[in-house]
Amino acid sequence: MKKYNKSLIFTIFTLSGILFVSSCSSDSKERDAAESTSALIEGNEKIVAFGHISAMNILNNADYKSIPKVNVILGSVLGNWKKGLEIDKPIYYALEAPFAENGTPETIYALINVKNQDSLSSIISEMGYALDKEGDISYHQEDDVTFGIRNKLLIIISKPGDYDGKAKIKEAFTLTEGDLSEDKAEEIIEQKGDIVSGVDIARLLSTSNTELAKLSTEKKDHLDELVEDAYIKTVANFTNGMATVESFNLFSEDLKDELFFKDKNGATLVSKLGGGDPWMGVAMNLDLRKGESFLTDYLPTAQKRLMEDFPGEAKFALLALGENPFSKLFSGQAGVVLKGNPKSAMGMELEYTSFLGLGPKGDILQQILDQQFSILAEKKGDTYVMGDLRVQSNKKGIFASSGKETGGKLNLPPYAKNFGEDSFSLFIAFEKMDVASLDLEDEAKVVEILQYVTINVNRDGSKMVIAAKNKNTNILKQVTDFYAKQIMGKIDSMGA
Repeated sequence: MKKYNKSLIFTIFTLSGILFVSSCSSDSKERDAAESTSALIEGNEKIVAFGHISAMNILNNADYKSIPKVNVILGSVLGNWKKGLEIDKPIYYALEAPFAENGTPETIYALINVKNQDSLSSIISEMGYALDKEGDISYHQEDDVTFGIRNKLLIIISKPGDYDGKAKIKEAFTLTEGDLSEDKAEEIIEQKGDIVSGVDIARLLSTSNTELAKLSTEKKDHLDELVEDAYIKTVANFTNGMATVESFNLFSEDLKDELFFKDKNGATLVSKLGGGDPWMGVAMNLDLRKGESFLTDYLPTAQKRLMEDFPGEAKFALLALGENPFSKLFSGQAGVVLKGNPKSAMGMELEYTSFLGLGPKGDILQQILDQQFSILAEKKGDTYVMGDLRVQSNKKGIFASSGKETGGKLNLPPYAKNFGEDSFSLFIAFEKMDVASLDLEDEAKVVEILQYVTINVNRDGSKMVIAAKNKNTNILKQVTDFYAKQIMGKIDSMGA
């Protein structure tokens, strides 16, 4: 009796295991675009960037239906595709390295949920494409683009040059059946946002940088340890009156510590930029010693490329300083603010204050400065004066200003109150400028609707904010309306 029970229990567990494995195998072919992308990333180590785009959300926020003629064309196309695809859900993508010099990936994958396979096949047939069959995959290749359909999933592949589309699409579907990504990669895939992207730092370095192969085993092992499971997650959202692009450095603290970040500087830099009402500012607080050491250890040719952009005398000075020359010449702190009348500043007059911090060997730059200005400018104490331009040099750094001298503190706009505190910060107050009077290209004139732009970068990530003057309407609709009005104005003028 006991032997019978043991055999029965063994049989039940065996059958359960077979059924479980079978169900998992079957389920893996029924995955949606999100899970399929997750598996594709896990299975293809050449994929370095991925994410998703909420295309319909972006189009609806732009209110494309209100654009003359566009609604008729785009509306009918979207209505047609909506029968076969779940276009209201995000479109997922993955980019395969290496990247060409123009930034083109080796392969681009797009993954979209299928609503009705028969309707989708019908739409494709109406477009004049004949679908071939490979097992349970329907596919078609047209030049460098191949698309395939299986169950609930459409995969589109774009790959430059000649390639076997059937083999490539079959490989892609096979990879979507594998293990799902975990931890940070999965977090990025599940992240909500109008546009979401993720970059795998370890894969990016290993697939696009041949310098790493020349590193010693010790350095390579240390770098591998630093970038293991390191990602940059970026999320863009478009809301009423504002667009935000926020990046998160999903790094270890050890990696952040080895990079150039130098945050929480308070008002140390801003205090060196005089007073007045600035309408634009750029500030940097960098740990050049750390940054240089990182480049020297792991990317030595990058440092050489930086030197190539310097004038001859400065380049010679850098070469003469040996290791870590940048941190010997510069402190890593620099900033400039534009102030005065922003309308005239874009024309004949320019009022600004700037500061460039000098390092322990900064006297070399001071000597070069003396040589350049001693002939052209009048020297008053430690300050060279040439018209409205004033240049002062001391152990702290080089101060330069033009226009009316303003003492006291900078009167920063409220949205730029933390200017100068992070590793990098920028603000532009378009609200103070007569942008319409500027001689801008048509595509750039959209800044007329903007109030300001701010960018802040620190060890944890970065954030860019683009704010419109109108806070009650989605910024995408405002941009769409601006360009639609611009185009219709040109059409009317041509008709006249």
